[in-house]
Amino acid sequence: MYLDHPQALADDAVLENRRSMLATAPHIQSLEQWRASYTATKSTPVPHFDPADAGDQARVLFVLDRPQEEVLSESGTGFVSVDNPDSAAERCWIERDSAGLHEGVLMWNMVPFLVSNPNADNRTAGAKALGSVLRLLPRLEVVLLCSDAVQQTWDKHLQDRVPRVTVIKAPGVGPQSLSRKTKQDELRKAVERAKRLVG
Repeated sequence: MYLDHPQALADDAVLENRRSMLATAPHIQSLEQWRASYTATKSTPVPHFDPADAGDQARVLFVLDRPQEEVLSESGTGFVSVDNPDSAAERCWIERDSAGLHEGVLMWNMVPFLVSNPNADNRTAGAKALGSVLRLLPRLEVVLLCSDAVQQTWDKHLQDRVPRVTVIKAPGVGPQSLSRKTKQDELRKAVERAKRLVG
């Protein structure tokens, strides 16, 4: 996390700087090369990895469900980022900041391409893509699965792929998922546990 407040990519100057980092940040190049190849096979857009994240040096991976349409719209950031100007990203930022989990983190989606209501085929395809991403993360220690749908897809397709990592199940990070305090507490405890595991 480079910045000291949530929703920082609402600032055009910050967003332009972040975009400029895509071509220069060394830790993001292998992931962005994978993304470019993967996007070429899809008819729907795929957001960028955030170069302010840890990239291929990540020790903690947050897996959200799918990209939001706003992110990939003409006025969107185009990133999977804790700094995005939306409530879900803000919640991730708040929980990471509270836990002190500022470094060594990457965010991505179980279904990496734009689809409004993922079906079983979309989720199977997403799991296959995530498997490719996992192979690019040699330092990975913790995977945080955010939402029931993400957890079910992981359990069905990926749970034996990375036996060396600790998998933590957490609620989704959107307002609807966190409407109850018990879910907010679950998310907080999950992020705190991730921080304890990586120090």
